[in-house]
Amino acid sequence: MDEFYLPEEIVEWIGLKKSEYLSLLIENVESEDFRFEEYHRFDNLIPATLSLPDWSVESSEDGQRIKIFCRSFADPEVFQQLVIGALVPDQNKQDVFVPILSFVSRKEALITIFSAGKVPPPVLN
Repeated sequence: MDEFYLPEEIVEWIGLKKSEYLSLLIENVESEDFRFEEYHRFDNLIPATLSLPDWSVESSEDGQRIKIFCRSFADPEVFQQLVIGALVPDQNKQDVFVPILSFVSRKEALITIFSAGKVPPPVLN
């Protein structure tokens, strides 16, 4: 695999975008939902969410392409995992997915906030 370096302006943009998304998450997460300190328990599910999402959407923010992947899980309870990342072209003009934020939620309303303005297909349960 070739080495991939992110341009400094993309690194800064991703940092700002992560802060923005975290603020949105903090403002909208409900008390009955997963707590931030629980999110790491679901990191092992990220490859499945990226490779077999229930839906994914691509959009543009600040001139940068963003891709969101979402997958529902039902073990031991029903929840969804959302992974948001930037699509950054490498030196061969191939897109590299650079993660910005991932989280899990029991609440469809929280998932909807992060897909606002984008039109994902209906969630499969």
